[in-house]
Amino acid sequence: MAILDDVKRGIGVFYSETNKNLDVQRMIDSAIAYFSGAGWDVSTPSPLSTEAIILYCKMAQSTDPSQLTNHPVLISFIVQNRGDSNV
Repeated sequence: MAILDDVKRGIGVFYSETNKNLDVQRMIDSAIAYFSGAGWDVSTPSPLSTEAIILYCKMAQSTDPSQLTNHPVLISFIVQNRGDSNV
């Protein structure tokens, strides 16, 4: 199953509409860029990286962008998984 479908389900979007899919895909792309920029390669989906992307997207929906950048939960995901090839 595609990451888009997993994330949509994770953030409570249970329908398919072109504009909503594009919005969710933009959030996914931002999450991948955020984690990759911090040294955690999430380009190959794993259960943990998918959960981290879902969390990022949930937070992006309801968090001030300035707080999202350095949120302790996201930092924790990164620190625990940066450079770990077994994730």
